[in-house]
Amino acid sequence: MIFTLALARVAIVNSISTTGEELVTIQTELEEYKRKNEILKEKYLQESSLIHLEEKAEKFGFVEAKSQINLSAPLPLARN
Repeated sequence: MIFTLALARVAIVNSISTTGEELVTIQTELEEYKRKNEILKEKYLQESSLIHLEEKAEKFGFVEAKSQINLSAPLPLARN
């Protein structure tokens, strides 16, 4: 009986230590993902900033409109 209890205790302690190692591994991975997520957030904010978008638009040939066209009355879509 004592041998069985000692064996059970060894099995439980072994299980707990293995679980602890897995927990440390998971916590390390979680911290790495959080760090990568922060880097991606910063890159996203940089890429979506108006200054960056304006630079990209100029690079692709877009120019700022110099004049605006306003229609006082809507034009008909089709002639009768």
